[in-house]
Amino acid sequence: MPDLLVELPLLFAQDAPAAGGSASLLPFFLYLLPIALWFYLLILRPKQIEDRKRQEMIQALKKNDKVFTTAGIYGTVVSLDPDHDRVVLRVDDDRGVKLTFSRSSVLKVVEPSHEKDKDKEKEKEKAVESA
Repeated sequence: MPDLLVELPLLFAQDAPAAGGSASLLPFFLYLLPIALWFYLLILRPKQIEDRKRQEMIQALKKNDKVFTTAGIYGTVVSLDPDHDRVVLRVDDDRGVKLTFSRSSVLKVVEPSHEKDKDKEKEKEKAVESA
């Protein structure tokens, strides 16, 4: 029986790496892989999609679009200068105040101009029908 207790530590012994050798890093990277995947899916990918949509919106700006800028200013697009990355906005219709912004400062399009044109066409059709 005393010999059994002497052999017990050998049952729980692990292989130690050889002197100067390194342990395998594969299990460590296998634990990091799901974390990296979640980081990409929850943080990076939605940001990339949002940036792409915003860039498409900026490229699709047209005259008479009503926009909201990052400075908190609502305005109507008067002219676009793609060469110099500028957009001129009319911010006050009564006084004719116009401001020049960078195209990237446009945060969102509040009312696209084609919707405004469609509303005018519907009003004209109603006026023709009622007459």
